[in-house]
Amino acid sequence: MRNGLTLAERWTVAVLAVIAALTFFFPLFSIHIPIVGDQDVTGYNTASRIRQLTQEVRSASGHGQDGKPSIKWPKIPGTKAGAPSHVPLTIRFSWLIPVFIIGAFACAVLTLVGSFISWRVSKLASTLGAVLAVLALLHLTVMNSDIHNMLQDSLRQGTAGLKGNPLAGLAQAVGSALVGALKLTPGAGLYVLAISLGLAAFLAHSRLISRMRL
Repeated sequence: MRNGLTLAERWTVAVLAVIAALTFFFPLFSIHIPIVGDQDVTGYNTASRIRQLTQEVRSASGHGQDGKPSIKWPKIPGTKAGAPSHVPLTIRFSWLIPVFIIGAFACAVLTLVGSFISWRVSKLASTLGAVLAVLALLHLTVMNSDIHNMLQDSLRQGTAGLKGNPLAGLAQAVGSALVGALKLTPGAGLYVLAISLGLAAFLAHSRLISRMRL
């Protein structure tokens, strides 16, 4: 056999790479926005959706281009807006999410090609792709938490110093409900992408199929 590989190894890794590549067309993560509802994001619009979400979150917390939020929290007479809360690194570098995802898909294609041409390419591509997919999962999870924390801080600043105002509690409750309803959730497609490339990398490095056939 060329490169000492069995046909079973080639086809197993190839099938896993095809599964990983096909997740490009399936929901990779979803964005739940109050009133608007769920928005599923596929490989086609990952970059545009992340950019749009980042701009809206930064604007809502007072970090818009003009320094004023375009998404208004409930207003209370006599409130004074505090300084905008610090923007977490996951939101500042949100552009890394589409980079990780597109990179993982590119590695899936290289894994497929390498399974029949170069086993070394297949090993390197599947390993790198699995790492990139896991990084995308972690970034999405941490970014979701950071968005909630940043918006909650902005909401507290907007309602600070209003202990005697009867509308303060209502505004806090409404704002907290809106913040809690905003969710950034990894989808099944991204998990399948990470698991498929992870299994391909494991099989490529361990040569488990060859060992089982001995």
